[in-house]
Order: sequence, then C-alpha cells, then structure tokens
Amino acid sequence: MGSPWHFGNTTVRNPLRIKDGLTVLSNSTLNGNLIGTYQESQFALELDRAGVINMSTNPDFFGRKWRACFSQLGFITHKFKKNINPSEVDPVVLEIARNNKDLGLSGRPYELTPSGLRMINAQTVQEQQECMLRALLAYEIPSNIEPKNGDMPFKPFIFILQVLEKLSTLPNPLGLSKVEMGIVQSYRDHSKVDEVVEMILKYRQERNVVVGRVEKRKVEKELLNKLGELGGVKSSSISDYADVNFRYPRLTGIVSFKKKRLVLSEEKMPVIESILKVEPNIIGSTTDNEYLVKLWNGSDLPTDNELIAKNEITRLRGLLLYAGVDDFFIPKLPDTYDIALLNQIRIRLEVLYQQVLEENFAEVQKDSYQISEIIAYLKKLDKQPLDQSFDIDIDDEPAYFEWAVWRAFLAINQSVNKPHEARRFKVDQDFYPLGCAPGGGPDLIFEFEDYVLVVEVTLTSSSRQEAAEGEPVRRHVAREKAKVAVSSGKPVYGLFMARTIDNNTAETFRIGVWYNGDEPEFINIVPLTLKQFIIIMEKFLSERFTNKEIRRVLDNCLISRNAHAPAWKKEIEHIVESFIN
Repeated sequence: MGSPWHFGNTTVRNPLRIKDGLTVLSNSTLNGNLIGTYQESQFALELDRAGVINMSTNPDFFGRKWRACFSQLGFITHKFKKNINPSEVDPVVLEIARNNKDLGLSGRPYELTPSGLRMINAQTVQEQQECMLRALLAYEIPSNIEPKNGDMPFKPFIFILQVLEKLSTLPNPLGLSKVEMGIVQSYRDHSKVDEVVEMILKYRQERNVVVGRVEKRKVEKELLNKLGELGGVKSSSISDYADVNFRYPRLTGIVSFKKKRLVLSEEKMPVIESILKVEPNIIGSTTDNEYLVKLWNGSDLPTDNELIAKNEITRLRGLLLYAGVDDFFIPKLPDTYDIALLNQIRIRLEVLYQQVLEENFAEVQKDSYQISEIIAYLKKLDKQPLDQSFDIDIDDEPAYFEWAVWRAFLAINQSVNKPHEARRFKVDQDFYPLGCAPGGGPDLIFEFEDYVLVVEVTLTSSSRQEAAEGEPVRRHVAREKAKVAVSSGKPVYGLFMARTIDNNTAETFRIGVWYNGDEPEFINIVPLTLKQFIIIMEKFLSERFTNKEIRRVLDNCLISRNAHAPAWKKEIEHIVESFIN
C-alpha cells in the first residue's frame, strides 16, 4: 500500500463530458495550440461557453486541468520539451509522428490523437464506451507522461477488473463500493489482488458489526483516515480519488453500477474474460515510445479479432431472437473478413439488445419499490428530507431531474412510443443518465393512446426562468403539435416542471401563444412545481392511476388559465390537492 492513483484528475470528475470537451477543442483554434496561460484560459472559456464546465474564476486553472486529463488518457499528444513556444513542434512527438505516419500527427504538443478523434466521432453510447475502454486498457503508470507516478509498472483499470472478478467469486458477491475503491487505489501491484480483497472483507466485517448509519459512517471515516495516512494525503483526497476512479470504469460499458456498487457487466462477460486472459500486458517503459503509440491509438479490443467479433454477433443475435425480436429486423452475420464492418454490425446489435433491456427496465418501474425510489430522487432534487431507507447520490442534478421524471412516466406506463423514444438524453448500460437532453428539442415526449405529452424540466428559478425557458418550451411544444397534426392528429400538451414557478414564466404559458410568422398557434402548457409532481407520484404509489388521469389534471388546470399568473398558480395547486384527495 502507498500513494493512491486516480484516472484523469479530480477537476474532471465527470468522464461523461470528455467527448464534449474534445469536441470543443476540435472546433477551436486551440487544437495543437494549448501552451501558455492565455491559451489555457481561452480553452476554459470555450468549455464554459459550450456548457461543459461551469467556471467562475481561474480560467487558466480549468484549462490546464482539462488539458492534463486529455493528455494522460491519450486523447491529445503531450508536451515533453520544457520552455517550448506555442508555434513549435515537440521533438518527441515529431519523432513518433514521422515513424508512425498512420497516427496523422504534425508533431505539435496537445494535438488531437486518433483516440481523441475516435471519441469525438462516436455517435452511439456503445461507440463512446469503446473509446473509453480502449483508452483505459492502454493507460499504465509510470509512463513517459507520468514518470514519477510509482515505480512498478501497473495498469489501474486492469487492476480494478481483477479485483471485481475476484469479488464476483465470493459467496455473497456484492461488488465494490466507493469507499472500498479507496482500498483498491492504494495498491500498485497486480499480484496483490487477494490482499486487496482480504482488506475489503475485513472492512465489511467491521462495518457490519455496528448498527445505524451514523456508526457505519464512523467506520468508513476511520478507513479513509487510515488510507490517507498510509498514502501521505488527506482523507478527503482519498474520497475524491475514489469518486473519480468510481466514475471512469462505468463509461467503458463493461463495468456496471448496481445498488451503488461497481460490478462486472453480465452482458459483457465474454469480452471481459478475453481481456483478462491477456492482461495485464504492460509495456513498462518510461522512455520507449511504444507506450505513447499505443496510448494515442487506443488499445486493441478482443472484438478487433475476427473470430471474437463474429462470436459476439452470433451471441447477440441469439439474445435478440430469444427476447422475441423478429429475425427480419436483426442484422445477419456477414461472410466477410472486414473487421470494421463486423464491428459496425456488432454495435448495431448491441444497440438493439440495449433497447430490449430498456423495455424490461421500463416494465420494472411499475413496482412499488421502484416508484418509492423515483419519489426519493425527486425529493432529493427538491431538497426535501428523505426516507432513511434510501441513500441517494446525485452528481448531475439537471440530468437526474430529466431521468427521474422519465422513470415516473414509465411507471405510469401505457405509452405508445418506446422508452428510448420517450427520452432525448442518453443513458448508460444500467440506464443511468449520461447527461441532459441536447438543445433544439424537448426533454421528454410521451405518446399515449389519445394524446401526446411534451415534458420540460428545469432547475432555473426567479426571472431567469422565463428568460431561459419561456421561448424554447413554447417552441418545442408548437413544433411537436405541428408534427403530430400531420401524423396522428392527437392533442398535444406541454408539462413544465421546476422547483418553483416564476410568475413571469406562468404568465407566458398562461397566454399560450407561439407565432409561426404572422400566424398565431395556441398551445397548452401547464406549469407544475416539483413538489406538486411528487405529491401526484405519492398518490400513484398508494393508488395506481393511468395517464388518462394525468390528462384530466392538465385539462382542469387549463380551464382556469383565464386568471392572471398568481391566481392561476393557486388554482393549479388546488386542482392538484383535489386530485390527491
């Protein structure tokens, strides 16, 4: 045990934004031009402008930290020569570029690599996950980039996989908690997997002996303090590193998040087993350029092998057929040696199978426990006290707001469109949100038998709320109304949800007009507070109702919108109270 390691850095806690950050770099003049305080500040300002970060001060600090994260993971080249000017090439990078023409590099430091460009071009969640998997499989310490990061050659992600595999063989395979990750990250020796697992079991035993959340937290704190002392850092740093190390593996697609623990993905076990048969395959040199070539290209995957790729295609086809998907809609195994084509088909099959699993996920949301958990997430977002039976962590409130409301309507069910069609935000393999819905459209669209519901949620408040949401929400509802008019002709409702509803926002929706040129389009949008929606879901938990009852509530709210905004808001509150009583 010793100094703890971690992926990226604690400033770039959320690996979900790495693709967005790389895209910002690609679209700017800073690609291969990131040396100096001015360029670092400009990069941070571009990230802030794109919504990737929320920067208040010290732009050069944020720019430097994001640049370091990209460099460490091989998404951009590194700067090896000291005191280099912004316009200069780096001798080490230039040598590698000349000897490896396929990398397509100019020799400049901080230039996007093939691995970085692959991440930018990733269209599906599955492709993005494979980009991160290639990066983490290649990553090792110490290296040319991090020569002082330990003495023994070591691959952090492989070590996590080895520990998870060992934990999965235990009689009660719980997976790995965030606190337990603190133990894992304190080791740098692949031969110490058994020792790590023994220490985890010892910690679990000590934690299980005590009763109550407060006492259990004391045991957690004692462990973090001990690990901090051994690693020569503060216990808070151990927690920060564990948080980062907990996030990055989840974006590889082969590590899942179950009951607040990391576990190996059951659907990806053939790939995981293939990886662990040949890993840790360590280059182990801090001077040889072989590591940099591998890092900048991204590691090979088992599915880059023709036989393994074909086996995966056959396996996924079998899973889809077993799930009842018509063979006509399932891509066939081609008679080809083209690995690129094979992997295109494999990813398409993975997307289809994920949609099957998502329908199963949607069906489960009707269970009472799931509804209670949905309510707990909504209460957490609304800053309300939680039931002691739920320990909810939310690291991206806007994304989890959309996700919790999506789950709520999946629980109410009876939608005509499929679960993945109802959301515009992306989810991971465990159906947790990978960020918010992109701009240019509503957050959620639910099509029911006799109406369509457009849902928009926001955490903005006060007069900023109307400025930020008034125009786009009306535009989204109007566009959906126009689209539905030429298809099903169903009535379209808008549901706007926030912690509080500003009077200016309510007035905009009360008037309910969107102009298409000179022609007014009357639209129906009902603003609800998050608290009111929670009350509705609590009623659903005790007494199931259908989406038709939701429509009746919306209709009743719209009937009374002749009053001015404050009065209309009070009337909406009375209607919700009448509904639950």
